[in-house]
Amino acid sequence: MSYNSPEIQKFLDQAKEEAKRSASSTELIPFSDFWAEKYSANDVNFSKGAFLGDVAALTERDQVNYYKELTSYHKGISALVLPVKRVIRKLMAFLFLPVVAEQNEINLAVSRLFTQVRSYVNSDSAAKNERSVKELELERKVRDQQGAINELTAKIEELSAKISAIEKGGDAE
Repeated sequence: MSYNSPEIQKFLDQAKEEAKRSASSTELIPFSDFWAEKYSANDVNFSKGAFLGDVAALTERDQVNYYKELTSYHKGISALVLPVKRVIRKLMAFLFLPVVAEQNEINLAVSRLFTQVRSYVNSDSAAKNERSVKELELERKVRDQQGAINELTAKIEELSAKISAIEKGGDAE
């Protein structure tokens, strides 16, 4: 008995049929790889500017107003239409005001969440910049140390040559 969705089961059945026909073993990829290959969002690169813009837009529009300005597009009867719309809105308010209030709470929570994520992204960027500066400083120090090592190695070779010359009885200079 199979517990897969019809599409997955069809795919697996076709793969088994193909394996039987080819008379050789067919290597089936794991379903997670198949899913990642087919529906993955890994190809979307993170854009800090776009992210910060989206967070700013979300923060600006985190509240939904229930009471919008009522208008009528019928010039001749607008004096009659607008009061009827107001009465209908007041009669229906008990249905929509709790929903709007709940949606506003959700929007505010999401807005706060993304504000925190923005703070994390900014702090991570600052830490990354700080690490980059420290890394450059350490690379400079390593280059300086390598230069000093090379100078000392040259000096040691020179002194070793002089010592060898002295030991052989030759002139040190």
